[in-house]
Amino acid sequence: MSTPPAHGKPAADLGGTTLGDHVHGQLLRLGSVVGLREADTALYGQVLLDSLSDTARRPLSLPPASPSFISDDHTPVEFSLACTPNADPVLRVLVEPGCAHADMTDSARAGLEAIRTMAARWDFSTGQLDALEDLFFPTSAEGPLALWYALELRPGGVPGIKVYLNPSAAGPGQAARTVREALRRLGYGQGFGELPDAAGYPFVALDLGSWKTPRVKVYTSHPRTSADDAYALSRATSGASEADIRSFFHAAAGPIPSPGPDARSTPRLLGRPALTCHAFTDRGAGPSGFTLHIPVRDYVRDDEEAFARAKALLTRFGMDTSVLNRALRALTRRQLADGTGLIAYLALVYERNRQPRITAYLSSEAYGVRPPLTGPGGPRPEPSPRRHQARRPAHYPEGSYVEPYRIKVVEPIPLTTRPQREEALKRVAYNPFGLRADEVTIDLLSDSGTGAISAEQLAAGMIGDESYAGSRSFYRWHKVVAELTGYPHILPVHQGRAAERILFSSLLTPGTSVLSNTHFDTTRANVELTGCQAHDLPCAEAKDLDSDYPFKGNIDLVALEHALRNAHRSPVAAVLMTVTNNGGGGQPVSMENLRQTAELCRQYNVPLILDAARFAENAWLVTRREPGYQDRTPRQVAEEAFRLSDGCVMSAKKDGIVHIGGFIGLKDPGLAERCQGLLIATEGFTTYGGLAGRDLDMMARGLTEVTEPAYLAERADIAGYLAGRIRDAGVDIVEPAGLHALYLNAGRLLPHIPPHQYPGTALVCELYLRGGIRSAELGSLYLGEEDDQGNPTKTAPYELVRLALPRRVYTRSHYDHVADVLAEIAKDPESVQGYRITGQSPILRHFSIELEPVKVSV
Repeated sequence: MSTPPAHGKPAADLGGTTLGDHVHGQLLRLGSVVGLREADTALYGQVLLDSLSDTARRPLSLPPASPSFISDDHTPVEFSLACTPNADPVLRVLVEPGCAHADMTDSARAGLEAIRTMAARWDFSTGQLDALEDLFFPTSAEGPLALWYALELRPGGVPGIKVYLNPSAAGPGQAARTVREALRRLGYGQGFGELPDAAGYPFVALDLGSWKTPRVKVYTSHPRTSADDAYALSRATSGASEADIRSFFHAAAGPIPSPGPDARSTPRLLGRPALTCHAFTDRGAGPSGFTLHIPVRDYVRDDEEAFARAKALLTRFGMDTSVLNRALRALTRRQLADGTGLIAYLALVYERNRQPRITAYLSSEAYGVRPPLTGPGGPRPEPSPRRHQARRPAHYPEGSYVEPYRIKVVEPIPLTTRPQREEALKRVAYNPFGLRADEVTIDLLSDSGTGAISAEQLAAGMIGDESYAGSRSFYRWHKVVAELTGYPHILPVHQGRAAERILFSSLLTPGTSVLSNTHFDTTRANVELTGCQAHDLPCAEAKDLDSDYPFKGNIDLVALEHALRNAHRSPVAAVLMTVTNNGGGGQPVSMENLRQTAELCRQYNVPLILDAARFAENAWLVTRREPGYQDRTPRQVAEEAFRLSDGCVMSAKKDGIVHIGGFIGLKDPGLAERCQGLLIATEGFTTYGGLAGRDLDMMARGLTEVTEPAYLAERADIAGYLAGRIRDAGVDIVEPAGLHALYLNAGRLLPHIPPHQYPGTALVCELYLRGGIRSAELGSLYLGEEDDQGNPTKTAPYELVRLALPRRVYTRSHYDHVADVLAEIAKDPESVQGYRITGQSPILRHFSIELEPVKVSV
């Protein structure tokens, strides 16, 4: 192959080439490769162009009409080649017919129209699709896709047709429920119970038209898959061979890192997750087919390596390799070594009473070629395409993105040397909480109480009334909070954990439990100190750190309903919704998820409490990502959220933009009375709650400023800027990026450090040693457990590092420094060493833990 394009540039010669020219030409050439007649290929090519509609005529010199989720470069077309021993290969083309529409509801409408046009052309029924229309095409559809279709291109001009639907169309938290109901309607009532546990359900697919045995297929995603997992996922119901699956897994994934220190540590896919597909054909029976999809593009250096793996697999399973070689040449003129992703997935397919087949999924690369993955530490995946791009608010001048404030007072930051930092870190036993502030250059340890107050907040503090009881400051503050939240009973406290302690001590009884999307550390501790249990029920989509689901902070509604329905066995005292979900990667909660949670809580007579520390940031993300809320202000969304709940605890050190303060808000007068008694005994009288009058006045002003769109837009922009710089440095974050913090995937960056040597802590220490940057570990040191001998008994599901972004404190140049330091670490990640514990506290150990580096034996 010759004439490679520049990295990251379109594979096509732009000129006047349109998307239709590009993909239509590829289809015609591929049709020739697999031996289709020209007339058949021409017919299928015209169907492809008709489906793309006006998008087909869009020049490739323009960006995609919408960021299609089909491919990394947003091309709304993908090809695949299915190979079977002693048979001709089968060519398929996957298309997003609604790709002209960024809005998923409009995209669904266009997709349905395309399917019904094909049904009229080839005389097939859409009955199965019609039966599911209300499930998969709600009035306000969500997610990265609405409808895709695939044509299996057969001789004679009549294709097989498959339709791909999005189980998260009604919201990510509804995916499992949607799949279960879809299977029931299609006659597979027990089918959902036959599926393996999964982190997500990206697609449901239906065979329409001319098929010998039509299938209903459910796709599931599985992060951190091993070869053992891959075989277990087959459920051994489809004739899948254990030896074949293991061989396929290792050949397709290649040498993948082991997350552990020795032979007992199983190699796992740490990049883009494996997908499995479970096909149903016999009602009343389990799956009759199983497919394992490996995203090979994330586990190779370039397409030359991917092609070598594909050839080895085809040879092992007795299939011709020359067809794939000719297909790649039909797709592109570039050299395989000059990019990665042309071969996107390799799949091993089992169907009952049929030979196994290998399918290669081939990218069109109309808009760009992904550069080779030659970064240090092995291949790293790019984040998935974004459906939910940030929109420029009207508050910004055209052509600029400026901070909506100017700096009036400055504070010098400490600039230290590497030897000084080494000495400081050793002195505090490698625990960043022990560092003095004057030893830290960029402090991203927490966004709690670390923000910059405004001139109006400072002015409000000057008129603070310091009367012990009934101060004017209290009544000014109370009016602001009451208007925002709607709660009739509001009590000030000195910070959020005081609110938690008072509320939980008044509400919970020993032996009961609290259910949450995710409890943060002090919240969990305050629940457990009352003799109760804290249970986390994050939505399934939260497990895929790379996915672009917009509301991965949601609670799992199916699990929540199950727990509430069985409360007679395990009593539930409250449901706590954390917005945004700090322990879950700073991800937001959708209003639909909150609404349904509130309905379940009312149904089972359990109070719903908001942990509202970042209520405004959650509201902003709702206005950016949730259909039906684009025309609402953050203030309106926040007011609705508070009124859906029965009460809240609030740390105003976050979205109150103050250095101290918080409150409890409640609807229940009896509970409020109990809290008031404990408040007076432990915090202070009800009109000051441990705060000075000036603190109350500054908090009142901060609660007003925090929902201003210009403030929130700048907060989102600076977080997005740093997220982009970090991705460019070759370091993965929890996607999509939030506002208050970015979460680095330390486990993926440092795969040579096992969980019990704390890769998150290792990255935290390295950031400080190299750049004076203080951050927080959220991994196995934060969540793990060990026995008396120090052997790990529980590790965290992910090894993360949180970079918390103080409000209105640091500029882009400060964050450039952070990204530059990360880029240096990413150049040589193997140089970073692990740590071991030398001393710890039994409660909230990460605040006071003592560590030492693990000596690396040579």
